Amino acid sequence: MSFSFDASLSDDISLVRFHIGDTDTNGYFVDDETIQYWVNAGTVESATIACLRFILSQLSRPNFSLDWLTVSGMKEAKEGYEELLREKEREFGLRSIIPTSTVSQPYRSDSRQDSTLPYGV
Repeated sequence: MSFSFDASLSDDISLVRFHIGDTDTNGYFVDDETIQYWVNAGTVESATIACLRFILSQLSRPNFSLDWLTVSGMKEAKEGYEELLREKEREFGLRSIIPTSTVSQPYRSDSRQDSTLPYGV
């Protein structure tokens, strides 16, 4: 598996890596071949979302320790990537903001008005 990143963002793999923040050669989450698969299957935007979901699945592993090695802090990283996923979905128009509303009666609830009669007579 390979890693590449061109800071000029001239290719799709580098563009996806830029969007997901996976630009460090010493510790990357997603291989070039995986990114290319998702780009070929859709668009740069859909590949970005797929890669972020993959990273979240990897960060969903529980903390562990073995002898001298301790791995923790995944919760904070996962929360950061969840927020990035929501942000990218909004940026790419893949998540809509659902408005909320409340319903109120056209008359006071403590009045003697009968809502079953026409025009509240």
